[in-house]
Amino acid sequence: MAGRLHRLAASLALLGATVGGAEPLRLAVASNFFSAFVRIEGGFPEPLQPAYGSSGLLHAQIVQGRPFDVFLSADKARPMALVRSGRAVRPVVYAKGRLALLVNEGQASGAWLEGKRRVAIANPQTAPYGRAAEETLDALGALVQRITALNVAQAFHFAMSGAADGAFVALAQIVALPEPVAPTSYWIVPEELYAPIEQWAVVVSGGDEAGAEALLDYLAEDGTQAAIREAGYR
Repeated sequence: MAGRLHRLAASLALLGATVGGAEPLRLAVASNFFSAFVRIEGGFPEPLQPAYGSSGLLHAQIVQGRPFDVFLSADKARPMALVRSGRAVRPVVYAKGRLALLVNEGQASGAWLEGKRRVAIANPQTAPYGRAAEETLDALGALVQRITALNVAQAFHFAMSGAADGAFVALAQIVALPEPVAPTSYWIVPEELYAPIEQWAVVVSGGDEAGAEALLDYLAEDGTQAAIREAGYR
């Protein structure tokens, strides 16, 4: 009952803000979630202002004081660090990511990595998908030339543009590609090769916390979760 009353209060607060002219809800969104977010943002009744980047970069910006209302990270560690420091509340899992290898020539597979390949990965120090890519390469013993990208979106661009022979990306980025997609091929990396990619969200303290709570409720709705799964997530 308390939870329902809290959500009702948040909704009423949003309604009041709308009548008075709502400011966009400011979102820090992990790059991998771009295509999924485009699918679902239209179902939320209030204006949204997303900023995309690696989870590490966005986390650093929040710590440095950049104003955000919601942080949609690609990992658990950074949102929880914000909670422990008092900068955020209400940590929840909103998606579970899947890693894929995208190549622009040949048939993508674990065996493909045995050749002399230039493979782009997101920076493993700041991007969870980069960390997962590094874990996969180490597990396979693949001796490829690693090209470090700022984030998973840039790694994807390196592969699609031919700047790299392939890239480890989020499966969601591939699902979003128009058909037909040539000359690309992809391999869904077995999940036992890397630690689970649980993507957590938090309400950033000091912002529009009522609007942020409403957005997290929206992300948890059955219809929204179905759309997120269709976009390539668990």
